[in-house]
Amino acid sequence: MRSHRAFARTWSVCRNLAESWRTGLTIFAFTKTGAMGRIRVAPPAVLAALLLLAAAALLSGGLIQHAARYTMELARTVRLERATVRLERENVELISRLAAQAEQLSRLVQEVGRLRELEAVIRTISGMESAGEQPLIGTGYGGLEGRALREQLPE
Repeated sequence: MRSHRAFARTWSVCRNLAESWRTGLTIFAFTKTGAMGRIRVAPPAVLAALLLLAAAALLSGGLIQHAARYTMELARTVRLERATVRLERENVELISRLAAQAEQLSRLVQEVGRLRELEAVIRTISGMESAGEQPLIGTGYGGLEGRALREQLPE
């Protein structure tokens, strides 16, 4: 029994829509003075209004989607810019460290040169080095002992 009533109501609504499509749509409007006005809208105008409404809904959905994508891209760009700034700061810090280490290395190279000169002077003064003979630095075979050992080694 209930399904019959539901079907009858649905059928009635469909019949009314079909009838309004054939005859047009009647809009009742009240003016500021309280008088009621009646406007009849033709079916093509209703169809045009529905198409316009559907287009507006689609466009607004597309605009919302575009705004969301733009917001995400903007957030990504901001993150990348912050990371770039951080990396640039780290690069400047590393460059300054490398410059300090290069300066320290050049001082060490100069110091090693002075120590070699000092070693040569000391060897010359102590008589461990003869003219034209280069000492064997760091081997422990320099001077007279080194010459004696070299003479004993087979060639």
